[in-house]
Amino acid sequence: MMMLIKNQQFSFHTNDKLLAKAQKIAAVEHLDMATILNSVLEKMVAQGDVPTDFVDEKYNRRDKIIQSLYDEIEQAYQDYKNGRVTGIDQTFSKYGL
Repeated sequence: MMMLIKNQQFSFHTNDKLLAKAQKIAAVEHLDMATILNSVLEKMVAQGDVPTDFVDEKYNRRDKIIQSLYDEIEQAYQDYKNGRVTGIDQTFSKYGL
């Protein structure tokens, strides 16, 4: 992994007890929080996505797209079953074909 120049400071608010516990866990591995947080940022950029460990599966962007497509297909199938269809001539004229 190439060495990145650290030229931007980023700060945020967190719970003091949560931070203290995280720092103790990091210390066991001889790491500081800045190193860990920079690793998370590097992983996000390398993957082009938020690490799945941080995203609830049902809110994952990929899963949302798949679910949306599935919902559209299911709706179209239900429309077809219930006779809510459009003739090919009407569809072609709608799109100027």
